[in-house]
Amino acid sequence: MPYKIYQKICLDMIKKISNNLLNTIHFSFLLLILFFSKTTLAIPTLTIWSSHQNRDFLTLVIDKYKKNHDVNISVIQLDPSEVKAEILLSAQGGRLPDLIVIPSDFLGLHKMMNLSSIPQDWYGGKLSPEVKASVELDGKYWGIPLIQGNFLLLYYNKKYVRQPATDFRNIILEKKQFLDKNIMPMGWNYNDMYYFVPFLSAFNGWPIVDGKIKLNTLAMVEALKYYHSLADQGVVNRDCDYRCSQLDFIKGRSAYSINGDWAYNDLKMMLGDNLGVALLPKVDGKIIYPMSSTFVLAFPRDSERSKEKLQVIKHFSKFVQQLSNQKVVYSKTHLLPISAAYYKQLKARADGDDLVMFNQMALTKSMPSTMNMAISWQAIAIGFQHYQAGATATYTAEYMQKMAIKQLQYLDNH
Repeated sequence: MPYKIYQKICLDMIKKISNNLLNTIHFSFLLLILFFSKTTLAIPTLTIWSSHQNRDFLTLVIDKYKKNHDVNISVIQLDPSEVKAEILLSAQGGRLPDLIVIPSDFLGLHKMMNLSSIPQDWYGGKLSPEVKASVELDGKYWGIPLIQGNFLLLYYNKKYVRQPATDFRNIILEKKQFLDKNIMPMGWNYNDMYYFVPFLSAFNGWPIVDGKIKLNTLAMVEALKYYHSLADQGVVNRDCDYRCSQLDFIKGRSAYSINGDWAYNDLKMMLGDNLGVALLPKVDGKIIYPMSSTFVLAFPRDSERSKEKLQVIKHFSKFVQQLSNQKVVYSKTHLLPISAAYYKQLKARADGDDLVMFNQMALTKSMPSTMNMAISWQAIAIGFQHYQAGATATYTAEYMQKMAIKQLQYLDNH
C-alpha cells in the first residue's frame, strides 16, 4: 500500500475516533447539566410564616412530611404581637409567602390580607362544629385548622404557692406576703386586650352579641373598673408586656402568671416540677371565660402561582390534617387536636396538667372569626388607652362603640 494512502486512512481513523470521543464527552456533559437542572427545578419550595409561640408543633409536621416528599419548606417565625400588621402591610405590597399560620380570628380580615378561599375537598376528617365555624365566613372556607385552644390559663410557681387561688379575692388578700418578699403576686400582658376580655365575661359582657358589636355596656364599665383596680392594688404590673411578664415568672419574680396554652411547653421546660397549672380565678365568685380559637394554615392569593406548586400546597394541606400528625403534635406539645373523635378520647383519659387544660377549654367562649371581631379588638385597644390616660369608664365604653361603628361604616363604603 502506498504510504500516502496509508497515511490518509490513519488520519481518517484518528479523526473518527476523536469525533466519537468528543461527542461522548459532550453528551455526558449535557446529561450532567440536565440531571442537575432537573434536580434543582423539580424540588418545589414552600415558604411559611408562623406566629405561634410554640415552634415545635409546626416543625414536627414539616419534618415528617419532608421525610417522604422531595420538597424544601422554610419557616419564618414572626412575633405574635406584630404578625397581623406584618401580613396586612405585606399584602399591600404583594410580598406574602406561600402559606401563613395564624389565629382563626385573623380570617375576618381575609380581604385585606388577600387570602384565597379553600375548596371543601381540601378538608379531611370530621371537625367539631366550633372548629369548622372558626374557618367559615361568607359561605366559604379560609383556613385549614391545625390545632385548637389558644386560650388563657393560670400558671403558678409551686415554690411560692401550695394551693392555687380560685378567686382573685384570695390573691388580693395574699398579695402582701408576696410583695414583702419583692415578688409580684401576678403577671400577664396587661395592655393586651386578649387578657382583658375574660374579665369582661365575668360581668356578663362580650364584644360580639348575635353577630353585632356590643361595647357600650354596663358590663364593659364594670370590667374596666375592676381590671384597673387590680393594677392599682399592686396585684399586677400594668407596665409589663408579654416578654416581661413571662420572664418575671420564669425567673421567680412573680408567683402567678396568666398565659396561654401555647406557653405550657416553654414554661415546663424552664420551671420543671415547680410549674403548677390551674383554672383562671373567679372574680368575686363569678367565672371568667377566656376566648378560644384555632390556629390555621391560610393561603395568600397569588395569580402567578404555578399549577405544580398549587398541587404541592394542596397535598401538604391534606397531610397536616392527618390523625397521625395530630397525635404526634399533641404528644410532644400538649396542643389540642382538631379531630373531634381524638379530642374526646384524650379528654376521657386526661389527668394532671392535661386535665386542667381540657377543663379550662370547656370554660372558654369561641372567638368569632369575623370582621366585626377584628374591628372590636382595635376599638377596645384604643379605648383602653384613653381609660389609662384618665378617661372615665363610662366615657371609654361609649368611645369604644363609636370607634367600632365608625370603622365598620368606613369599611362598608370602601
